[in-house]
Amino acid sequence: MAGGEKRRGLSKSCALLIVIAGIERYAFKGVASNLVTYLTDVVKMSNSRAATTVNTWSGFTFMLPLFSAPFADSYWDRFFTILASSSLYFVVIISIPSFYY
Repeated sequence: MAGGEKRRGLSKSCALLIVIAGIERYAFKGVASNLVTYLTDVVKMSNSRAATTVNTWSGFTFMLPLFSAPFADSYWDRFFTILASSSLYFVVIISIPSFYY
């Protein structure tokens, strides 16, 4: 910084990360809360099978950072990691309904 001035506030990348995390949480909660109803009404799954599917999906999404962290730390740039994981999450959310038709 010129003249020894300190920069205040969030950087652009930090603000983008906060926005992406907020959108991801909003999408996750929205999909998770309606997925059992969708699977039972539209796909005609039993309640127990639909609940098992949703719990498996939730567990997978919570465990995915443990599997992807070594790649992110060793091979990928931090911005590529955010872009890749956000893109993968978006593709999976969009493609969930097409798996059952």
